[in-house]
Amino acid sequence: MDLGETWRLHFGELPAVPHLMRRHLQSRWLRIHSLPDSKRYAEDESEFSELVRRHSLVATEILGSNEVLLVAHAWGDTDDFRSVFDTLDWARRSHLVNAEPTVVQNVDDPDERLVVACGRLYWSPGSWDDLLRDVADDVVPSLLIYNSSSGEAYAPYDGGADVFVGTPARVAELKTRWRDWMSTRPDGL
Repeated sequence: MDLGETWRLHFGELPAVPHLMRRHLQSRWLRIHSLPDSKRYAEDESEFSELVRRHSLVATEILGSNEVLLVAHAWGDTDDFRSVFDTLDWARRSHLVNAEPTVVQNVDDPDERLVVACGRLYWSPGSWDDLLRDVADDVVPSLLIYNSSSGEAYAPYDGGADVFVGTPARVAELKTRWRDWMSTRPDGL
């Protein structure tokens, strides 16, 4: 899987794997939390509504209303990858299930096997709420959605989202805007 020259322009040789990007791009990363008080999992529909609302606002800020690349990864081999995504409607709609998964090198741990595949989707608020819910419910291991036009990426996880932008100034702008949704921990987690 090759995300192309625009990926290398924005992120170098880093694979599109959020936990690796976070380690190597600290000055271009921020994290928002899905629920008040950094609560990790929604327990009722009102909390799910708030979770989806926050994700939708952040994702739309980062992705715009554009065709974007959806990158998914799992640990193990290609069969492990397929077993995670084959039954998910949004994975079919984004053509992720038709993608050919490949094993990528973990720059931090050469023994760790990461399987990655890429699909495409047109991001618009409300269109991918099922994807957001599956991430929130920890149904899928890791996703990253990349806007190749802006060079920004949105990576939802089961407690919030990691956001990767072009400059520390953009990070500061977004931290100001979303300060109530961010961790109070010094490391930002």
